Amino acid sequence: MAAKTEDWQSLKRYDGQLRELLDTHRPFLKDPRLAPEIERARRAHLSAYEALSVATSKLKQKLDSSDAEKERAMAYQLAMTLE
Repeated sequence: MAAKTEDWQSLKRYDGQLRELLDTHRPFLKDPRLAPEIERARRAHLSAYEALSVATSKLKQKLDSSDAEKERAMAYQLAMTLE
Protein backbone atom coordinates (compact mmCIF):
# COMPACT_ATOMS: atom_id res chain seq x y z
CA MET A 1 0.00 0.00 0.00
CA ALA A 2 2.82 2.41 0.85
CA ALA A 3 4.31 1.91 -2.61
CA LYS A 4 0.99 2.63 -4.33
CA THR A 5 0.59 5.87 -2.39
CA GLU A 6 4.29 6.67 -2.81
CA ASP A 7 4.70 6.97 0.96
CA TRP A 8 8.41 6.30 0.86
CA GLN A 9 9.00 6.98 4.57
CA SER A 10 6.46 4.31 5.54
CA LEU A 11 7.95 1.97 2.99
CA LYS A 12 11.39 2.48 4.53
CA ARG A 13 9.97 1.80 8.00
CA TYR A 14 8.18 -1.38 6.81
CA ASP A 15 11.34 -2.56 5.08
CA GLY A 16 13.31 -2.15 8.30
CA GLN A 17 10.66 -3.97 10.32
CA LEU A 18 10.51 -6.83 7.83
CA ARG A 19 14.29 -7.19 7.77
CA GLU A 20 14.46 -7.20 11.58
CA LEU A 21 11.64 -9.74 11.79
CA LEU A 22 13.29 -12.06 9.27
CA ASP A 23 16.72 -11.72 10.90
CA THR A 24 15.50 -12.42 14.43
CA HIS A 25 13.19 -15.30 13.52
CA ARG A 26 15.25 -17.27 11.01
CA PRO A 27 13.96 -20.72 12.09
CA PHE A 28 10.41 -19.69 11.18
CA LEU A 29 11.47 -19.08 7.58
CA LYS A 30 11.56 -22.84 7.07
CA ASP A 31 8.14 -23.49 8.60
CA PRO A 32 5.90 -24.77 5.77
CA ARG A 33 2.82 -23.32 7.47
CA LEU A 34 4.27 -19.83 7.10
CA ALA A 35 5.57 -20.31 3.55
CA PRO A 36 2.53 -18.73 1.83
CA GLU A 37 2.70 -15.61 4.02
CA ILE A 38 6.45 -15.32 3.65
CA GLU A 39 6.11 -15.60 -0.12
CA ARG A 40 3.36 -12.97 -0.11
CA ALA A 41 5.60 -10.65 1.92
CA ARG A 42 8.49 -11.25 -0.50
CA ARG A 43 6.31 -10.44 -3.50
CA ALA A 44 5.01 -7.28 -1.82
CA HIS A 45 8.56 -6.27 -0.95
CA LEU A 46 9.73 -6.83 -4.53
CA SER A 47 6.79 -4.86 -5.90
CA ALA A 48 7.53 -1.97 -3.54
CA TYR A 49 11.22 -2.05 -4.47
CA GLU A 50 10.32 -1.89 -8.17
CA ALA A 51 7.94 1.04 -7.55
CA LEU A 52 10.68 2.85 -5.65
CA SER A 53 13.14 2.22 -8.48
CA VAL A 54 10.72 3.68 -11.02
CA ALA A 55 10.04 6.72 -8.82
CA THR A 56 13.77 7.24 -8.27
CA SER A 57 14.41 7.07 -12.00
CA LYS A 58 11.65 9.60 -12.73
CA LEU A 59 13.00 11.94 -10.06
CA LYS A 60 16.52 11.68 -11.51
CA GLN A 61 15.15 12.56 -14.95
CA LYS A 62 13.36 15.60 -13.51
CA LEU A 63 16.51 16.73 -11.72
CA ASP A 64 18.60 16.30 -14.87
CA SER A 65 16.01 18.26 -16.83
CA SER A 66 15.98 21.01 -14.19
CA ASP A 67 19.77 21.24 -14.29
CA ALA A 68 19.70 21.58 -18.07
CA GLU A 69 17.00 24.27 -17.89
CA LYS A 70 18.98 26.13 -15.25
CA GLU A 71 22.11 26.04 -17.42
CA ARG A 72 20.16 27.38 -20.41
CA ALA A 73 18.67 30.16 -18.31
CA MET A 74 22.08 31.13 -16.97
CA ALA A 75 23.58 31.11 -20.47
CA TYR A 76 20.73 33.27 -21.73
CA GLN A 77 21.14 35.68 -18.83
CA LEU A 78 24.89 35.88 -19.44
CA ALA A 79 24.35 36.49 -23.16
CA MET A 80 21.87 39.26 -22.40
CA THR A 81 24.27 41.01 -20.02
CA LEU A 82 27.06 40.86 -22.62
CA GLU A 83 24.97 42.67 -25.23
